[in-house]
Amino acid sequence: MEFVRPLEPILIIDDAVEIRDFLTQILENLGFEEVYGCENFDSAKPLLKHKQPNVVFLDIELPDTDGTEILAYINENFPTAHVIMCSGHNSMENVQNTWELGAKGFIAKPFNAHKVDSVMKRLELVT
Repeated sequence: MEFVRPLEPILIIDDAVEIRDFLTQILENLGFEEVYGCENFDSAKPLLKHKQPNVVFLDIELPDTDGTEILAYINENFPTAHVIMCSGHNSMENVQNTWELGAKGFIAKPFNAHKVDSVMKRLELVT
């Protein structure tokens, strides 16, 4: 299935370069071309402002800020962005909390291409 372009640009906010690179590779293999990555909230702010991503993959646990604070910032300043939370701690409480805060999806780490493909297809249905 070929994706429509409204899901791009895509921003990945994760402090682990391996996660950013792996997720970028998966997204590019799915046909996405405009994928950006950054390691923290400070480096994400200019990308959010200038690229205005339609999809943001956001790690919950970052060294400079809690991911839920970034989620609130994105929801307030970029309300059309679809935020997918990513975490190695996929407790029911964690997942429910991010949904209540406005996330459009949740992917537990470690993830794989199938999980990423599924979440992107769900997003495509709501855009």
